[in-house]
Amino acid sequence: YHCVCDTGYYLKGNGFNCSDTNECNGNNGGCNQTCINEIGSFHCECDIGYTLDDDGLGCTDVNECSDDIDGCDHYCHNTIRSYYCTCKIGYRLNDTNERTCHDINECDEDSDGCAHQCTNTISSYYCSCDIGYSLDTDDHGCTNINECDTDNGGCDHNCTDSIGSYNCSCDIGYILATDNHACNDINECNERRDICEQVCNNTIGSYLCECDIGYQLDTNAINCSDQDECAVNIDGCDQNCHNSIGSFFCSCNKGYRLNVDSKTCDDIHECSEDISGCNQVCNNTIGSYYCTCFEGYYLSRNDRTCSDVNECATSNGGCEHNCHNYIGSYYCTCRDGYDLDPDYHGCTIES
Repeated sequence: YHCVCDTGYYLKGNGFNCSDTNECNGNNGGCNQTCINEIGSFHCECDIGYTLDDDGLGCTDVNECSDDIDGCDHYCHNTIRSYYCTCKIGYRLNDTNERTCHDINECDEDSDGCAHQCTNTISSYYCSCDIGYSLDTDDHGCTNINECDTDNGGCDHNCTDSIGSYNCSCDIGYILATDNHACNDINECNERRDICEQVCNNTIGSYLCECDIGYQLDTNAINCSDQDECAVNIDGCDQNCHNSIGSFFCSCNKGYRLNVDSKTCDDIHECSEDISGCNQVCNNTIGSYYCTCFEGYYLSRNDRTCSDVNECATSNGGCEHNCHNYIGSYYCTCRDGYDLDPDYHGCTIES
């Protein structure tokens, strides 16, 4: 027989007694944080701010904000193992409990920036001015009331206040009209013919220089320089691009022809156009061609004309007796007293 122990125990060396297994000694018992050994078992625990997962091993951060246990007046921000509170703009967090929010009186704290009077409101404040002043657009400063503050004094562009009066002025590119209030656009292109090297386009309050087709505007925005369409790859040429002053033109490699669009290239079919010079057979290829000959001929050194192959000059054309060459081929014959074999080459004594 042999002894066995219950789960959570191990058999001692004597083979009879059982001792508690400390599961925490091995990989922390699988616990994410704290492992507590027990007699015959163990359990996991989590640090403050965490809850034990359903598997009894893992620990998950407690989101105090979502569980509504934070006590924050305004905003709650969860952190690992804890949380903190913040307040809306215009409020300050209570230094004691760090949860409740109370209104900031910007006026008492001299943080309002008001030039004259400051009035506190819940979570904010507003400024106002003494009689005879108007509140600036920044809602803090105060400025003497003048004609320019009301409808810009009737000025189209700029109104300048002066003691007892005011005057209007215009932005650059405009001229004051005869009513001394309205502003009219200056047509710089009409005023100065030489303002642009090539093309001048008037705009409201300014102007723009442009260049003719084939030119590009220099960095001074006035002069024009030739645009190298080939260099900037806007030419659209299929094969070769050649820049010229104010323009460009395309060309094709040898064996190609420029199409009517003056940009794309098509292969020249030298064979069909009968410009190959081939004596017998012409074979077209993309961008070129080559010549070949009929059987019984060979291509001459000029790669165009074909010459007869003298088959008899090599091994007697395979003929056993007589070999007779003719243009494009040859034939065999036998001496008297012999018949030509069916292969038209060998000879056999007449029977």
